[in-house]
Amino acid sequence: MSDQGRSGAAERLLDTAARLFYARGVSNVGINEIIARAGVARMTLYHHFPSKDALIKAVLERRTAERDEWLDKAKDMATEPLGRMLAVFDLFIDWAASPDFRGSPLVSATFELGGQLNAARPFAQAHGHRIERYFEDQAREAGLNDPAGLAQQLLMLLEGASVVVLVKGNAQAAELAKSAAASLIAGAAS
Repeated sequence: MSDQGRSGAAERLLDTAARLFYARGVSNVGINEIIARAGVARMTLYHHFPSKDALIKAVLERRTAERDEWLDKAKDMATEPLGRMLAVFDLFIDWAASPDFRGSPLVSATFELGGQLNAARPFAQAHGHRIERYFEDQAREAGLNDPAGLAQQLLMLLEGASVVVLVKGNAQAAELAKSAAASLIAGAAS
């Protein structure tokens, strides 16, 4: 069900679960806490989400949509492809500087849930492919050399910088990532 078709209670549950999962991790947050913080009855939760796994999946779907909106915003921030590629890093810099930054919620959930039947991995993989495709499309439009290779490098730079920001606890790596991205893009233009 799309977010537009959800009731106010379902939206509160999703908002609460997303915030708590991101802040503390999926396995560290129980259904009882989500219900209490969202201010809904247990039956309301189970009416909208038959299990914690269903709630986790809905949160991952929402996080995927938010990350996709992030790419759309980057595309709107510049009129030319080189600027649109760097706009992704500008948005990352802003996000990395936020006090509650914990890295990519999709990647974090993938690490946390682990195992063969990892519910988060397909979401993280699909989003990584979308970012890579975004970079490749922009590079191709700009006439850069090896658009696919550049896209892979920019994705690795973005994801790696996210981990470094999280581990070091400061956003300097985000600034350095943008600088490195600009160098990679310039190198692909020659």
